[in-house]
Amino acid sequence: MNTRDYYFDNLKFLLITLVVIGHLIEPLYEDPVLRPIYLMIYTFHIPLFVLISGYFAKNIGSGDYLNKVISRLIVPYLLFESLYSLFDFWIYDRAELKFSYFTPYWLMWFFFSMILWKVAMPYIIRIRYAVPIVIGIAILAGYANDAQYYASVSRTLVFFPFFLIGYYLDKSLIDRLRTTTMRIYSSIGLILTYVVISSYGYTFKKEWFFGSFSYESLGHDEWSAGIYRMAVYGAAVVIGAMVMILIPQRQLPWISTMGTNTLYTYLLHGFIVLYLTAGDSYAHFTTTTEKLLLIPLGIMLTMLLSFSSIRYLFKWLVEPKMKLLLKSNPHRSNRKSQTG
Repeated sequence: MNTRDYYFDNLKFLLITLVVIGHLIEPLYEDPVLRPIYLMIYTFHIPLFVLISGYFAKNIGSGDYLNKVISRLIVPYLLFESLYSLFDFWIYDRAELKFSYFTPYWLMWFFFSMILWKVAMPYIIRIRYAVPIVIGIAILAGYANDAQYYASVSRTLVFFPFFLIGYYLDKSLIDRLRTTTMRIYSSIGLILTYVVISSYGYTFKKEWFFGSFSYESLGHDEWSAGIYRMAVYGAAVVIGAMVMILIPQRQLPWISTMGTNTLYTYLLHGFIVLYLTAGDSYAHFTTTTEKLLLIPLGIMLTMLLSFSSIRYLFKWLVEPKMKLLLKSNPHRSNRKSQTG
């Protein structure tokens, strides 16, 4: 009997598509047509991806929990961090090859932070009022100028509340919100949000959504600067909730299957984006129409990298078998979590 929840597969495919599109259009961020699209994506897609990751981290009590952290996160992180460093050295013709495993390369921050979140979770969930506490720490982190890229400290702290909320999230809550009325409100809400961003987006700094900058570096050294991060959190929660309400529950042809391979798309698309940005490819996108073609290009790239054939070709690299190196724990929990 197939009990897979296609809702999350559909949601993951949407989010990974937005990740790819966001990275593709980022070099042309200053374009007035692409800027609101970029800002709209970044208001919610990272927090929502982190929240889903937290939702599927409910197997903390399983006996092989740490083994999975090592085989599914630490080893792939070390492999791809090395590959991206090598690729960067080659594509940008660097004078020196550097491997910096404690300062994650670009998109590898997500893996680094995931490792820290997963390791910390067994201890964090023992703390009362953990959610408001980690939110408070995340807001305070913005006042520290040295909590930025090294060890992905800032992003780890800033997005951890969403991971923790995802862990505590009950799917039944989402189901209760997915009524016809709420879908109408959500559709209208997303349209109005885009209109607001289109009208006032030029006043926003996209770095607010990255979670890797201090308040002072963003031009706010006043004591009340933490209010801005609270506003960013609020926008992420509201917009993310509207998106979750609109995601179909049923199995969608192609989409649901490709939603199980988002890990491959995430790790592999960066090489293509780097190749495009390192060359003169973006010089050919001059008109608005040509620039907007990056969006369907992002969708096609996502679909291509989400095919099962890609998973078959790169599984040895993305999901290396570690059974010969890792000892199994005989005391395993029966809790199951959906992966992909």
